[in-house]
Amino acid sequence: MYNCGVSQTKGFKKTRKLINAGVEIAGGAVGGALGFLAGGPLGAAALGAGGTAISKTLIHIGDELSERLLGPRELTRIGATLALATKEISERIKNGENVRSDGFFEYDESGRSKADELSESVLLKSQREPEEKKIPLLAHLLANISFSTEISVSLGEQMIKAVEQLTYRQLCILRLAAINEHFKLRKTDYRGSDTFPREVYQLMHECYDLYNRGFISNAGHAALGITDIAPAGIRPQGLGADIHNWMQLWQIPIEDIQLLADVLSDTAKK
Repeated sequence: MYNCGVSQTKGFKKTRKLINAGVEIAGGAVGGALGFLAGGPLGAAALGAGGTAISKTLIHIGDELSERLLGPRELTRIGATLALATKEISERIKNGENVRSDGFFEYDESGRSKADELSESVLLKSQREPEEKKIPLLAHLLANISFSTEISVSLGEQMIKAVEQLTYRQLCILRLAAINEHFKLRKTDYRGSDTFPREVYQLMHECYDLYNRGFISNAGHAALGITDIAPAGIRPQGLGADIHNWMQLWQIPIEDIQLLADVLSDTAKK
């Protein structure tokens, strides 16, 4: 595992150990993350006040979480999320992006910042996330929280809570809904269908759940049950669109999207 050996602070040592635990999922991102947090010529300190503020937050939260009683897999998930998010943050700062300057990183009298609150919330969700394909997507959300003033604490917490309740396949459905014009999806609903294969109604249940949450629309038509969903007419909306954008669901492997599109296609068995 990567060991930068630069910073000797107690907080960084604990955070380094936590990030190293995520190497199975995060891979090479571990080295980039630790290089950023360690400071030095290529680290956070060389990237100005923004880099320093984010570095302080991530080390602080990593230090706090490392004190909790965590199982081996929980360590892996948290470490991977932290590593992937930190590497993305580092690259974006190096590419000239500015972190938010709306007081998000400022500490209050309790010794906590808004950045601490949302970062901890994302990482705790990753801790309990059995569908590990969601880990890189949670990392994207954690990274975006550090840059966009559009993500208030309330919106951030709302997205984090919602994502915890969604399956990975539902995130794939949100992505499919955003690019459904690229697939030959069924244009009509399933009312009156002669057959309703298991793989279709399983997906329709997940689509209907997204519809009831207000995360997707149904071509302007009300859906009173799963058979009322028309695959070609679904689109992300409201919080569903926010989740799509801030979790960067376009990073989902296209083969995972294609699997859903094949089941919901016009040529699938009716």
